[in-house]
Amino acid sequence: MSKLRPTPRAPGLAPEVEEIPIGVRRLASWSWRVIVIVAASALILWALLKITTLVIPVLIAVLLAVMLMPIVRVLTRYTFLGRAAASGIALIGMLLLVAGMFTLAGRQLIAQFSDIQDKAVTGFQSVMDWATTTFQIDAPMIDSAINEGLTQLQENADALLNSALSTAAVIGNLATGIVICLFTLFFLLSSGSTIWRWVVGLLPPAAREDTHEAFRRGWKALSAYVRTQILVAAADAVGIAIGMVFLGLGSYAVPIWLLVFLFSFIPLVGAIASGIIAVLLVLVLQNWIFALIMLGIVVAVQQIEGNVLQPFLMGKAVELHPLAVFLGVAAGAMIAGIPGALFAIPLIAFVNATLLYIVGRDPSPELGHDDAAADHFAALTGGKGAQRSTRSQDDAQKRSPAKSSREGSTAEVSSGGARPDSATGSAGEEPAPSS
Repeated sequence: MSKLRPTPRAPGLAPEVEEIPIGVRRLASWSWRVIVIVAASALILWALLKITTLVIPVLIAVLLAVMLMPIVRVLTRYTFLGRAAASGIALIGMLLLVAGMFTLAGRQLIAQFSDIQDKAVTGFQSVMDWATTTFQIDAPMIDSAINEGLTQLQENADALLNSALSTAAVIGNLATGIVICLFTLFFLLSSGSTIWRWVVGLLPPAAREDTHEAFRRGWKALSAYVRTQILVAAADAVGIAIGMVFLGLGSYAVPIWLLVFLFSFIPLVGAIASGIIAVLLVLVLQNWIFALIMLGIVVAVQQIEGNVLQPFLMGKAVELHPLAVFLGVAAGAMIAGIPGALFAIPLIAFVNATLLYIVGRDPSPELGHDDAAADHFAALTGGKGAQRSTRSQDDAQKRSPAKSSREGSTAEVSSGGARPDSATGSAGEEPAPSS
């Protein structure tokens, strides 16, 4: 009968550690690393929430830069304007467009304010009459409820005053945020690539090219998302505004268009809120039959937008599951309220595309490899662009198997008809605002 041989002891492990199963040791190793990552993320998030007056305008400027970048690119390429002048013209044009829309909507609302007020009072009275007859509510009960409301209003006068003062502070912060947003937007448009390359230059040399290429994929996904949201918001607004005209409320079409357009940038919640406002407005100004028709128009427009426009326009540029969108919006709203819900999906789209490239699944292989940026990063370390290490090229070919078949066209673009600021990559997609 043979004797059992003792299990050989792993070198470098204490006896008490060796007794722990390998699965438990691996789980413990993963656990403390996950704890460190979560703790660092929570610390960064806590710090950002402390400076929301600075963070939110910068994020808005990034989204606006994505929207205005094609205009700046066209002005720079086909006119005599430099980058700074083109950026200034695009910025001023955006401000004039926004001011014009708000002015037109405000004038129509002011002109129709008396009519809205009269019809609102009439509608409220009709609702009260319906409630009293349907639920057998008598006048003394209504008067008692009104008196109770006035009493609560008087008792909470101090709280209301404090809210008014805090509102004044919010208006001051809003003005500060607008100034920060405009300055940031101008410099992102005029010298964004210079800023980005300086940031990447702070990283270790081995990580610069991969970071830049991952950022280009994230920027493309963000650009696709912003363009799609603009087109979808405009389509929603036009559809509902046409519905207002069809119901005989054409004088309110522009305010409703602007309201729906702005609300549509808040995923999931914004479209529902703007649709409810449109239906309530029709209910007050017309009657419940017209309100039901408006409800049908809103539902039809949103179904066309969700099932036709978004899949067609966005395609595979931003591959986000609906559950990820829902949970992202919910988490963003819980953490930072409305701004969190607004920026959650763009941030998730950017991070998703970036991480896919880092783990070896290139979401945009058509972008190829940015040789100009690689030459710039090689020059920072004292090397020459022509003698750049083949490691980055091999990594790019591994991440993008289709790149080898397009090598000739990519080299032709990068050496021939490319723009002077060839940081846009071989496919013409700008990873960041170029200088």
